[in-house]
Amino acid sequence: MSRPSPRMLTVLRNEVLTPHMRRLVLGGELSDFPPGCESANFKLLLPRPGQSSIALPPFAEMPEAERPIVRTYTLRHFDAERGEIYVDFMMHADHGPASAWAASAAPGDRVGFAGPGAPKFVDWQADWFFFAGDMSALPAIAANIERLPCEAKGYAVLDILDPADRQALPFPEGIAVQWRVNPHPELDSNGLVDAVKAKTWLPGSPAVWVAGESGAVRAIRRYMVGDRVVPRDRLYASGYWQIGMTEDRHQIEKRKNSQ
Repeated sequence: MSRPSPRMLTVLRNEVLTPHMRRLVLGGELSDFPPGCESANFKLLLPRPGQSSIALPPFAEMPEAERPIVRTYTLRHFDAERGEIYVDFMMHADHGPASAWAASAAPGDRVGFAGPGAPKFVDWQADWFFFAGDMSALPAIAANIERLPCEAKGYAVLDILDPADRQALPFPEGIAVQWRVNPHPELDSNGLVDAVKAKTWLPGSPAVWVAGESGAVRAIRRYMVGDRVVPRDRLYASGYWQIGMTEDRHQIEKRKNSQ
């Protein structure tokens, strides 16, 4: 699917979901916004310090200092009837530009929005399901969970910063959920990978959905493809961020690796 044209949106509400997750509800001209794109990625265009307006793409001939700060997020929910977009932010102790903006955003604030792309859903025809990720992946995982059939079975291994960061998501009874508390995701650790590998493999063909820190995602992908021989058309694995790397650098490296 082609991405809709970039647009300006307005903050309607700023809500605290958990100690480390905040939801911004955005509104504006959304009559052409595509339905059913929860879990898809999009770009938020944030003003730089001192900027009174936000430029929209394309930026090809625009000086770097005049361009907005661009950050990638996943769509949590679109309410077409109310004309509202939900964007969930993982809040870091040392705020980056996007989480710092989310922490202080107030009703009436403006933000640029480019996207969304194609939704990232599991294969609903699979025999069972395996989700794994950290809090950066939780909005997209939640969008998948909400669409699971009631008889779905499988696993969800979810890293959070604090026990209070658990969200009340509508997991089917057959999905065994493990909330792993990892207060220092910026440190190298195999905790998420080991937790995934420790799960008893179920019979049949699974659909696997994993996202989060790139090193952990790569390790889980290798395990799923090499050890468990999961078909590639039933495996979604995406690194949303990387330890020791800014988002700008991480996005450049992702584009290089995909070529």
